[in-house]
Amino acid sequence: MAHIFESDTDSGSEFSGFGSSDIDVPLDHHDEPDSPVSSDESDVDEPAHKAEWTQDFTPFVIDNFHGEPGPQLPDDFDTLTATPLEYFLLIFPVQLIQALVAHTNAYSVWKIAQNGPDDHWEDVTFAEMRAFLGINILMGISQLPHTEMYWSTNPFFDNAGVQRVMTCNQFQKILQYFHASDRSAEVGRGLPDYDKLYKVRSVMDVLLGTFRRYYTLSREVAVDEAMVKYTGRLSFRQYMPAKPIKRGIKVWMLCDSANGYLAKLEVYLGRENNRTEHGLGHNVVTRLTSFLRNTFRWVFFDNVFIGLPLVQSLFQNGLYSCGTVRMNRKGFPPGLKKPREVRERGDFKVMQQGDTNVTASVWMDRKPVHHLSSLSDPEDVRQCTRRSGPGILNLMQPHSVSMYNRFMGGVDLHDQLRAKYPVGRSSKKWWRHLFWFLLNSAIVNSFILFKTLSTRPTKKKRFTHLDFRMELINELISGHCKRKRSTYENRPPLVLAAENVDKHRNVRREMKKSTCKYHSHVLRQRRETQGNVDDSYCYRSSHTDWYQVGHLLCAHGNVDSDRDLEYVWSMYWSDHDHDPDVHGHAGVSR
Repeated sequence: MAHIFESDTDSGSEFSGFGSSDIDVPLDHHDEPDSPVSSDESDVDEPAHKAEWTQDFTPFVIDNFHGEPGPQLPDDFDTLTATPLEYFLLIFPVQLIQALVAHTNAYSVWKIAQNGPDDHWEDVTFAEMRAFLGINILMGISQLPHTEMYWSTNPFFDNAGVQRVMTCNQFQKILQYFHASDRSAEVGRGLPDYDKLYKVRSVMDVLLGTFRRYYTLSREVAVDEAMVKYTGRLSFRQYMPAKPIKRGIKVWMLCDSANGYLAKLEVYLGRENNRTEHGLGHNVVTRLTSFLRNTFRWVFFDNVFIGLPLVQSLFQNGLYSCGTVRMNRKGFPPGLKKPREVRERGDFKVMQQGDTNVTASVWMDRKPVHHLSSLSDPEDVRQCTRRSGPGILNLMQPHSVSMYNRFMGGVDLHDQLRAKYPVGRSSKKWWRHLFWFLLNSAIVNSFILFKTLSTRPTKKKRFTHLDFRMELINELISGHCKRKRSTYENRPPLVLAAENVDKHRNVRREMKKSTCKYHSHVLRQRRETQGNVDDSYCYRSSHTDWYQVGHLLCAHGNVDSDRDLEYVWSMYWSDHDHDPDVHGHAGVSR
């Protein structure tokens, strides 16, 4: 079983897409798609319920939203004095940091048993783990290309604060053995209970619980995808050429449209072996919004997810939805695909499916934009403005277009806050990229809680996201200073050799330091001592002859330089016994 844990890299090559036999998307082939469909965005829509699309609109009612949106903090939480660290520990609890300490130390024990002893490693403590996380957060603010540069002696790159907190070797050792899961309980690949995300599963479960416990989403929420950059080998790595991050781990996210608060996420692990009744997008939205059912929230998503069956299914579960749609999706009204009356910018056409809440629309911006919605009154028209060269156009647009443009950006807002200050360093281990993503999302959520509720007076007129992170770093480190690996208590007792008894002076001489002439001229070694010009020798009995002869000849003016002094001493030594016990320097060439 040992070979199972030797690598943290999941086997398999990059997911390159579905074949023609893998995709069963019911399309209307009279028209081509208006945008390319990527391999991992393909959906399988069930046949839509047959209903007449009409422009004879029937009034319908939108139920009121049920819920009290906003932060839900403990009763004893004082927003007047709470610091960024206290908000952060609500989302990323102390027990999780303690688990990181335990897993890291346990992994080091297993690794040392495999590879042999590591003299430079000592078990990490809770304070050191907090400081380690704080330094990784700081590295996203003060970014350097290589980790070692934070401890550089170059004044243009070194970071005195990081150097004072932790040595480079200590940081590298903690990073080497850093672990977020119990390695001994991990199930090997190929076994029935194997979990691809086991290495971060415990962290993810804790954070998903705290994300939802301390915040209630607003009426408007958004579902979208995000990418965690990773270019190594991984079976569920995705390639999306149209995205800023082209290769990495795809994450589905559900965020509050008002402020970008992340409530739920799901990591995409590749195509499932078993075929499902609905497509990928339908299943993702259904799972992410399962805890919101019958609250009459408004869910927004793009054409990756939407289909007429999804809109109808959400409506039956007490959720309204709206999103862009590809006009070749099954069930989309043919009269809206290429209508003759929609030619100029600002033209639009809306249709309703029978007497239900489902509406479809096409609006001409720079190009036709198609929407499906269950929350938009077909007779509700909004005003908007668009730039056209130096001028501004005043246009009219359907309610669904206006609501989509207003509330779809929740996930993008969270991504902006997270990507501005990345956390952690690049690694060959894929799970560390995902861990830093989760930690960074926890920081963003805690900042949103702080901005929403905090009444603490600050010196700055506007307490920014950067200010929040800087104060969080200071509190995580909280005066922790680097410790020496060999403390005084751990050192072996000093034993004084018998020949050195009564030969040393345990005093401090208030004189200028210089080098011992005996060591420099005879032994060719450097040894510092304190004394005057005529007495620059170590306190060793073996130097007595050297000192007496040299001092005596110098006093009579027979030696003019150190070179002459060395010659005199070599002549003196040649006339005496060469026994090393006499002169006290065994094995030294004379």
